[in-house]
Amino acid sequence: MKETKGESITLIEEKPSKKYNVPALDKALSIIEILAEQRNPLGVSDICKLVDIPKTSAFFILNTLEGHDYINKTEDGKYKLGTKFLTISSSILNKMDIREFAKPFMQSLMERTGFTVHMATLDHGEALFIDKLESQSFVKFSTYIGQRQLLHLSGVGKAIAAYSPLAVIEEIIKEKGLPQKTENTITSWSEFKTAMESIRKQGYAIEDEEGEIGVRCIAAPIYNDQNILVAAISITALRTELSIQDISVVGNHVKETAIQISKCLGYTKDEFPIN
Repeated sequence: MKETKGESITLIEEKPSKKYNVPALDKALSIIEILAEQRNPLGVSDICKLVDIPKTSAFFILNTLEGHDYINKTEDGKYKLGTKFLTISSSILNKMDIREFAKPFMQSLMERTGFTVHMATLDHGEALFIDKLESQSFVKFSTYIGQRQLLHLSGVGKAIAAYSPLAVIEEIIKEKGLPQKTENTITSWSEFKTAMESIRKQGYAIEDEEGEIGVRCIAAPIYNDQNILVAAISITALRTELSIQDISVVGNHVKETAIQISKCLGYTKDEFPIN
C-alpha cells in the first residue's frame, strides 16, 4: 500500500488472466501443440475437434501458419509441422551452452552413482574437459575444467574417439601417438581400433586404470540434432569403489544419461550409432 497526504492508494498486482489472451493466437498455439504430439498429419476436421474450433476459424489460422512455414499441407490436404521449427530450434540450440542442458542430468548421474561426473569435447585432437561435478566422496580427483588429455588415456577421450570418423582419429593418433602412462595403457593402433569397436557395440567406453593406476572411468557420447558428436560424459571412480561386476550397471546409467542429454539437443534416436 502506498500512502499520500489525506488519502491512501492500494496498488494491486494482478496476475495474467485468460481474459487478456488473444483468442486466435491461443488457438494457433493449441494447433501447433496438437500437431507436435501427433505422429501423423491431421485433417481439418480432426484439428477442429481436438482444438474445439469452428472450421472457418481453423482455415484462417492454418493458412496463416502455412504462409509462415510453421505448418505444411500434405498432398491429401492434411497438416503437419513445418520446417520453420527446425530453423528456430537450431537457432536456440546454437545460442545455448551445452552445459546448460547437461547440468541437471549430470547432477542426477552423480547422485545416482555417487561418482564424480565429467564432460569433455574434442579440441585440437585431445579431450578438453568443459565441466565437472565433484561427488560427495572424501576422494577428490585432480581433473579440472580446461584440462586436456590424450584420447586413449581417459573415458571421455575413448568415447569421443569411438564415435568420431575413423580417418580423423587415425590422423590424430599418427600425430600424437599412443604414449604409455600405465601398464594398462593401449599403445597400438590395432588394439585401439578394436577397443573402439567394442565401445560402439556396448554404447559406452571403459577406461580401466589406463590413464592412472587405481582409477576407472565410464563414458558415453553426446549427439546434437544434426546427429553430430559434440561431447562425451563420464563418471570417474576409484577401482575400490567401482568393481568389475558393477561396470555394466553403471555403464548403462552413463549411457542413459548421455542419451537424455542428446535428446535435449535434438537427437531423435534411442541408441547411439554402431558403425
